[in-house]
Amino acid sequence: MNQTSYHTLGAAGIRGLIAGVPVVARRLGGTPDLWRVREVSDGNLNNVFIVGGPEGEVCLKQSLPHVRVDPTWKMPLDRTFFEATWLRAVLPLVGGLTTEFLHFDPVLHVLIVESLSSHTVYRTALMRALDWPDVAPRIGTFIAQATFGTSLLAQPFEDIFAARRIFAGNVALTRITLDLVFDQPYRDHPRNNWDETDLTPLVLDIRSSAPTLLAVENLRRRFLSQPQALLHGDLHTGSIMTTPEDTRVIDGEFALYGPIGFDCGMFVGNLVLHYFATPDIAARKATLRDIAAFWASFHERFLALWNRDEAPPPGTLRPLAYGPASHMAQLAFLEEVEADTIGFASAEIIRRLIGYAHTADFDVITDPRQRGACRAGALSFAYHILDHTAQIRTIGDFLLRLDEYGKAGL
Repeated sequence: MNQTSYHTLGAAGIRGLIAGVPVVARRLGGTPDLWRVREVSDGNLNNVFIVGGPEGEVCLKQSLPHVRVDPTWKMPLDRTFFEATWLRAVLPLVGGLTTEFLHFDPVLHVLIVESLSSHTVYRTALMRALDWPDVAPRIGTFIAQATFGTSLLAQPFEDIFAARRIFAGNVALTRITLDLVFDQPYRDHPRNNWDETDLTPLVLDIRSSAPTLLAVENLRRRFLSQPQALLHGDLHTGSIMTTPEDTRVIDGEFALYGPIGFDCGMFVGNLVLHYFATPDIAARKATLRDIAAFWASFHERFLALWNRDEAPPPGTLRPLAYGPASHMAQLAFLEEVEADTIGFASAEIIRRLIGYAHTADFDVITDPRQRGACRAGALSFAYHILDHTAQIRTIGDFLLRLDEYGKAGL
């Protein structure tokens, strides 16, 4: 790969690149002078553009040699490679629940996928109080199909090991997750930040709680040492584009092999953040419904895939026991995923409140005191969950505590 050929693209460079990729050029239609290039970058890492022509649109993402929102934070360029590789791996498994892959340029580190400009970012939809109850169960289905299909339950270990070797190279973004989610919020670090001084005593309590710190240490070890399946790695409500009828998971650049409950927990944690950012009782009930529907969908679909074939494909981990014993083993595995989901959700909540990358959910609250109280409620809830991991093992337990904390806050 000729690294010296890399350069960041502007509108003219984007048109020139696409003109040399017939499958993409045909999708746009017309000639390059008719193609409209619009920057839509809103994440922390990359430049993103929508390119439109007479016949259609595409989305183009280019890695930068630094974090987009902080040029002093240098980054390797290979994250679009991992996103492209993730997308090609999961697309046959999840069908219409992610974006169509169109092109990857390994020199310019450009990924081109179908445009979803007719969709809404799920976080934005939630902040607009749009109640779309089918989205959460679709995400449950997505995670079940993507993780089962990239696990030892569906592929020979030789294939899984080869894939692990590829994604083991995604060390820069895995380091970001490790630092921002499992380390920096629990110690003094310049990237941590929170506006409300009322949160400070709670932060200090979290950092001095041995049960909480031990729970986070366990999550950190599981994150790095349980390569159960290929993960999206950053599956929050901002990584989902949706309409009431169609939902797509995007931005798989953090992809790695890890514990299945991590993707589940990232999604659930962000729904909990929305719950506390929404004082409306009906909206909070809808979020409780969505979390329950997400887990039910994931659990049901994963089990259905596991039991789909009486004779699993050659080379996979075929069951040695059948009948009730096998079913109990399956349930025990999913109980482990469930416990992971709860723990990772709690860690995600904490880092989104006091760590580097916050969410916009609370920005809709105009009263600073109310906004601070809502954030404190979310932080207290996550602290409580991590402080009582032995007692809170099921999503039902988790939702019961969430409902209690929500009612107390109101």
